[in-house]
This record gives sequence, structure tokens and C-alpha cells, in this order.
Amino acid sequence: MYQETSVGGAHVSAVTGEQIDALLPFLEQFEEAGFSVGTWHNEPGVMPWFNFNEAVLEFLEILYANDWVTPKVDWGEWQHVAAEYVDSPEKIQSADVETVQKLFTTHVRKDRFWEGHLASMFENGHIVALLRRLKEIRETTPDTAER
Repeated sequence: MYQETSVGGAHVSAVTGEQIDALLPFLEQFEEAGFSVGTWHNEPGVMPWFNFNEAVLEFLEILYANDWVTPKVDWGEWQHVAAEYVDSPEKIQSADVETVQKLFTTHVRKDRFWEGHLASMFENGHIVALLRRLKEIRETTPDTAER
């Protein structure tokens, strides 16, 4: 089911069509006008924290359950590459599924150390752009998600 490949020096599992299909139902929800990722909480004497809404929490569960967030990606070493995709969103249009996997891994893991990072990736449209790219890949290669 999984095939090991090397992408940018990291060995990741080849992504299947089923893994893409698990994420695509979230695209419509996240594209809805007025969609809110969640809310910031600021209490005196406590570090501010971001509370994701139920849809985002479910999305995170699906990311983990379908190996979109993988320990095989050294996100700390790869975050400068991820920043290029955030700074130049047009690069996402040519991203393969392994790159999308590395981007999801980087953003989810980085959020553990930088509160609000993942929320900002939703708010700037990056997460929706990744889902749109996966939808495009799935539509053009229905039998396989490989490059």
C-alpha cells in the first residue's frame, strides 16, 4: 500500500488516492464564506492559546489517521522550503502529493511550538490551496496519486 520515496532528502510514503479522498470533503467546508478556524483565548497571567473549531479538529484527526502528518519528515529542516510555498502560493500549483504531505506535516508540527501558526495557514488561504491542489491531482490521476 505504501511505497517509500525520497523527496528533498526525506523518505516519505507514497500517498494513495484513498488518503486524498479522506481530506477532500473538508475543502467545501473550509471554502465557505464566513468559515472560522477558531478563536484566540487571552486570559490574564496565562499564555494566549488558539482554540480550533470542531471541523478543524476533525481535519487534524484525519491528517494524522491518513499519514498526512508523518514523523518521516524532518519539518524543522524543511520549514524554509515550506515558507517558500507560503510566500509564493503559485508554487502550490505544481506541488506533488509528497510535497503537500511535507507541507501538512510542517504546518501541523510547527503549530505545537508556535501557537497560531496553523490558524494563520488557514486564514491566509494556504490550507485551502493545498486541498485544491490535491483535488486537482485526484481529478487528473483518479487511479493513483503518484507524481
